[in-house]
Amino acid sequence: MPPTKSQEQQDFGSVLAFVLAELTDSERAMSVVYLDERIRPSGPGSIAGHEFKRDIPYVIAFIDQRPGANWMHPCRYLLIEPVSGRITTIVSDHPPLFGSLPPTWRAVWRSLGIDDWRLLPISGSPLQEEQTEENS
Repeated sequence: MPPTKSQEQQDFGSVLAFVLAELTDSERAMSVVYLDERIRPSGPGSIAGHEFKRDIPYVIAFIDQRPGANWMHPCRYLLIEPVSGRITTIVSDHPPLFGSLPPTWRAVWRSLGIDDWRLLPISGSPLQEEQTEENS
């Protein structure tokens, strides 16, 4: 039987707990965590120019270690196995995409004091729509 919507949300709650447990002290002090709420299939994959192969489905989290600093700064990606919580880390220096993130992404955590303007834009998010209306 396929999972219900509430079961899927519960699974992402577990994924978020796995991600937050992986944050370093410096990331807790100054970062934003984004989660792509799309379970990706096993097999070859890539994120921000990094190629990898996964044996089971996974979810991607992006930790922006210098939010608002524009592109090419320290960050990391977490490839999370939703059931086991096993995490593989990829160290990088740029976001998943240049421009707006797809609507499956969302900011799930940010350090205290990080203003909205430091967040990456997400297509179709209320904040993105509000910014678009202000620029019209």
